Amino acid sequence: MDIQRAVLEANSFSSFNPMQRAALKKDWRENNLVVASPTASGKTIVAEVAALHSIISKKRKVIYTCPLRALATEHYNDWKKKYSKQLNIRMALSTGDFDSSSRYLKNYDLIFTTYEKLDSLIRHRAEWLSSIGLLVVDEIHELDSSRGATLEVTACKLRQMNPSMKVLALSATIPNAEEIAEWLGASLVKSDYRPIPLHEGVHFNSEIKYSGKKKAEKIGNGNPLHALLGDTLFKNNKQAMLFASTRRSAEGMAKKLSPLTEKALSPKEKLSLAKDAERILNVLETPTEQCRKLSELVKQGTAFHHAGLMQKQRSIVEEAFKENRLKVISATPTLAAGVNLPSHTVIIPSLYRFEAFGMQRIPVREYKQMIGRAGRPKYDDEGRGIVIAKSEAESDELMEHYINGEIEDITSQLGIEPILRMHLLSLIASHFIFDLQSLEQFFSSTFYAKQYGEMAELFEKVQDILQQLEEWGFIRSDEKRILATPLGNRISELYLDPLTAHQMVEAMKSEKKFSDLTYLYLFAQSSEFMPWLAVSKKKEPELWEQLQLDAPLLPVDLSREMYFDLNLLRKFQSALLLQQWIEETTEQKIMEQFNTQPGILHSKLRICDWLCYSALELAKLLSLEQHFPMLSKLRKRLKHGIREELINLCEVRFIGRVRARRLFRANIKTVAALKKTDERDLSRTLGTAIAAKIRQQFG
Repeated sequence: MDIQRAVLEANSFSSFNPMQRAALKKDWRENNLVVASPTASGKTIVAEVAALHSIISKKRKVIYTCPLRALATEHYNDWKKKYSKQLNIRMALSTGDFDSSSRYLKNYDLIFTTYEKLDSLIRHRAEWLSSIGLLVVDEIHELDSSRGATLEVTACKLRQMNPSMKVLALSATIPNAEEIAEWLGASLVKSDYRPIPLHEGVHFNSEIKYSGKKKAEKIGNGNPLHALLGDTLFKNNKQAMLFASTRRSAEGMAKKLSPLTEKALSPKEKLSLAKDAERILNVLETPTEQCRKLSELVKQGTAFHHAGLMQKQRSIVEEAFKENRLKVISATPTLAAGVNLPSHTVIIPSLYRFEAFGMQRIPVREYKQMIGRAGRPKYDDEGRGIVIAKSEAESDELMEHYINGEIEDITSQLGIEPILRMHLLSLIASHFIFDLQSLEQFFSSTFYAKQYGEMAELFEKVQDILQQLEEWGFIRSDEKRILATPLGNRISELYLDPLTAHQMVEAMKSEKKFSDLTYLYLFAQSSEFMPWLAVSKKKEPELWEQLQLDAPLLPVDLSREMYFDLNLLRKFQSALLLQQWIEETTEQKIMEQFNTQPGILHSKLRICDWLCYSALELAKLLSLEQHFPMLSKLRKRLKHGIREELINLCEVRFIGRVRARRLFRANIKTVAALKKTDERDLSRTLGTAIAAKIRQQFG
């Protein structure tokens, strides 16, 4: 079978582009390959060819791994549509449940997953991992991010397990791609080819000055954003994307621009957007102020996009933008690293963002990632990336530093102690490390070793962590062997930071009488729960007072932590947020009280569900039976946001926290009582449509 021809046909291409041709000229069938080229240059096509070759010609499994669930889902849907039925290739998406070896995956040829899920599969000793013929690592420049160490360690583990496995690594343009290629023993394809030319420029004083040959453009007077958008929407009849430094400014910009985008809508688009707006409004059982705000803006042809939105809302916004109904998205930089969402014009009003030490400039790499969204294949002949300057001096400086400047090197993050602690325990539990020689051997195979050569500093940290893990009872060692204890094994499988596990175990083994808040603080203080909620100066005195009152309920020595833990108030604030949720406080009130958004709340709840499950698993292992009932109930309460008396009602499909409380007030307090209730009575409490659905469930 001509695989390259099959890939061209599946993508409706007549031929490969110059970057793809350069990659396919290399000996990719027998060797590892690193492809470093700009966003939208077609790197995924190279992966498609290599994956099909492994599956069809070599009869070997392929893993496609990337940093984000949304990205894994996007690629899975795209590849499945192109190849699943046509070539009889079994594909699976696996991004959740870190406490499983996902045995069913042995029946699939091509598996799409995240770095963390792939790591968890290795920790659970999934047998089918030995049959991988090709590992495709998307966004390998993420080695430099918070996920970098997981990717680095996972790649090393898989290469050690499968010496014959091939690696195909895809990266945005980075200066030290040679270093990554050397680490992987790979050929390198470095290309600046981009199918849609990207013109980068700086806007100042009603003019855009471009880098390169493109002539400067005069853009209307007045507000720079309005002028640039007017030019994009009306003169060019195109879409635009704006990147804001904070969630609040993303929302503010979308609101200011909505009168402009509304004028660019056709009657048909307005009709479709009204349906999108309705779906956005009803994602939650009771819409919040944010839901209403986004819904109204979508009707006007604009939207904001950030982590504070529910995932379904983000998907609706992305779909409407891809289909050209939405004209403008105002987003935080997270969108730049997410799904493939290109736009004709990308505008960055400010290259500063708030960090721990105040406002700081973003890295050049982050700027390039955002600006790389400009230019839509199949729709545009060119893309524009524009930065707004506030003075002539700044205009020159932005041109020099960002547009014509050097991207920063990728550096290994493995030396960061909390990250190292988590991966070291997993390496011992999974038997990659079992003595000092294997420890040295494994770390010598990492990207860290490739970059720094000198390992003395890292091994010093490793020795300290080993001692700590032994003190906590997670490993045991002598002069010859290092082994994980049953407790250490379970912690590794649960994908917990050993420090989090230690805090859980010590608290649950103590004589302390536990309340809901004890558990919730235990979860909220963990590194997994970071970043903790911010506390305003105005709220601090009130929160200190509350902290003192609740001190007996907290699983920490407050008299000590007050002086040593700089994040104490933020952790406590995060625990109070969770407490309000299980006390049935409305989402809107929680948003106001804690200055947060539904997406953040539900993201924290997902993490908390995992921590609650993990605490219960550790309690079972240690036979701490007194914690079983409370943790089991608490997990259900966290899932639904309810008090204990509503747990059973919320197990029924179509009944959430609001409907369950309505039923309870109507004296329908059990599932048995619900089954006996007449449909007319149920309709008065829940409405006709829901009542009919519930009755249908019960036959």
